[in-house]
Parts: sequence; structure tokens; C-alpha cells
Amino acid sequence: MLIKLIRSFSSAHHLPGYDGPCRNLHGHTWKAVFLIEGEIGPGGMVCDFKTVKKLLDDNLPDHRLLNDVLPNPTAELLAQHLFKTIGEKLKQENLKLKSLEIWESENAAAVAQD
Repeated sequence: MLIKLIRSFSSAHHLPGYDGPCRNLHGHTWKAVFLIEGEIGPGGMVCDFKTVKKLLDDNLPDHRLLNDVLPNPTAELLAQHLFKTIGEKLKQENLKLKSLEIWESENAAAVAQD
């Protein structure tokens, strides 16, 4: 069974070496769309949404400078990094992260998937 959760976080970054305005410090309100796989348990749920929302929120870089997380925090590299790190946390809950969309604006996103 698949479940989908959408979370948001705010953070700033700059893209070193980029020839354009994004080389300057700027911020986004990012949207993260998680597609998670798991088995339906005896209570009829894959997981308690409240528990998984907390796990996701605790591992998103909210109110952080993304350059402290990654040297070149493009949407693509951020999606790849979060897919790996949050995917590991979900494995500990017997869940599998199938895909992660990181939206830096309402019409631009990067997708990491297995």
C-alpha cells in the first residue's frame, strides 16, 4: 500500500558557481511530497500519519541555510540527499520511501525515487 504526505519547510541557499541570480543568497518555501510504501497493519493503517509527519518534519532542514547541509544545494541534490537520509529513518519504521518530490516553487520540482 502507498501513502502520500505533503510537508513544507522554509530555508535559504545560494548556488556557488551558478551564472545567474541564484548565485546570491535567497530563500524558498519548499514543498516536499513523500510517497511511502508499507503494509497495512492490524489496525487498518500503514502507519499513524501523526507519527510519520513528526518524523518527516524533524528531518527536514526548516529555517536552515542549505549550504550548511550541502555544498551545492540545488533542488536536485537536495531531493537526492533527503531521499537517502529520510529513507533511512523510514526503514527503521518498516516503511519504504518510494519517491520524494522537492518543489522550490509552485511550478519547479526535482524528484528522487528508488
